[in-house]
Amino acid sequence: MTDATPGPDAGLPDPCFESDDHRFRLYQGDCLELMPRMPEATFDLIFADPPYFLSNGGITCHAGRMVSVNKGKWDQSQGAQADHEFTRHWLGQCQRLLKPNGSIWVSGTAHIIHSVGYAMQCLGFKLLNDITWVKPNPPPNLSCRYFTHATETVIWAGRDRKCRHKFNYALMKRLNGGKQMTSVWPIQAPRREEKVFGKHPTQKSLALLERIIAAASDEGDLVLDPFCGSGTTGIAATRGNRLFCGVEQDWSYVHLAVLRFEGVPQADSPERILDVLRASTETRRGQHDGHSAPDVTERQIHYYRQAAAVLGLLDRGQNGWALTAAGRECLRNDRDGARRLLARQIIAAPVVKAALAAIRKCKNREAQRTAVQDLLARATALAPATCSRRAQTLMSWISWVQDQRSDGLIPSSTHEVDNPAVA
Repeated sequence: MTDATPGPDAGLPDPCFESDDHRFRLYQGDCLELMPRMPEATFDLIFADPPYFLSNGGITCHAGRMVSVNKGKWDQSQGAQADHEFTRHWLGQCQRLLKPNGSIWVSGTAHIIHSVGYAMQCLGFKLLNDITWVKPNPPPNLSCRYFTHATETVIWAGRDRKCRHKFNYALMKRLNGGKQMTSVWPIQAPRREEKVFGKHPTQKSLALLERIIAAASDEGDLVLDPFCGSGTTGIAATRGNRLFCGVEQDWSYVHLAVLRFEGVPQADSPERILDVLRASTETRRGQHDGHSAPDVTERQIHYYRQAAAVLGLLDRGQNGWALTAAGRECLRNDRDGARRLLARQIIAAPVVKAALAAIRKCKNREAQRTAVQDLLARATALAPATCSRRAQTLMSWISWVQDQRSDGLIPSSTHEVDNPAVA
């Protein structure tokens, strides 16, 4: 990233993940502990999706089923006063971190957004707009005692009353068909392809974040998300050629954000995934010793570890790579048993399921590859050429499973797929 990017020399720990080009950086931890260690006036734009404190034992409707609203301890209310103090605390840190003309966007429902607005007024933010995000297909209200919850509010505010905030008015007008864009935004909830690497219980729509970032920042600007979750803000920022810094306290969501950023790795040989999986258990932090898979370079080992993570066999955690329960089961079996388990993991992977759905109606190999490439382009921030190579990897996984005779799961037309060497 740039010199202004917070890093170890700014009093922060090392990022738990940083992209090769240093434009996407994740920190694991509590934002209230990490933000005070960042230098002030660093960020051009902040997007925050804080806890809504909805985990109260109630129910909601998801995919046509009754489910609990409980998301985790982080979403449990500690009482109105304590919740408001929490809101004021993190907003105060965000205000300190914004550049003089920087702005912040905060999403919420009625459970938290009024506290956010009041805290902003007390802290001296310059309130700019309250955006009404309209969800065209909200879930039904099962109790039939309330109106269906079809909106969320996003408050947009400048750092202080002197702030000359950025607003790309002409772009927003062009996106709105030549008319001034209003503060009512009908945008779908996260699409299926946005969850092909896993999902977060409060995941925001990529289209929503792309519009926010395009409206209030320029290319090369630095964006912060203190409640990073599954990394949607980072994906949107990267797509828009911005730099990103995210903070998330839950390792499982950090892991998901990394998977979403990196996409499907260029690791087309499932047999080598097993080799690297075994090699990754040989030392404390999963460092490969160079002997178990002699035909694989260090760069390829990185790809194959990513592949194992996509398939749910490895986790990237605080102490390095670690086997999941499925990974341990694979290694307990002989070679044939491990292959069968690997085939099962491939078919069960959400991104593979999405790829199968995308190619099911395609008539030839090229159409299939294009369909999978388009899927990856919608789900990640990868460049088109990279999506093309990674699509080929996905197709080779599907072809390999077909070769393992997983009857009825794989369309016969995928048998033609090439199996190129890893670059």
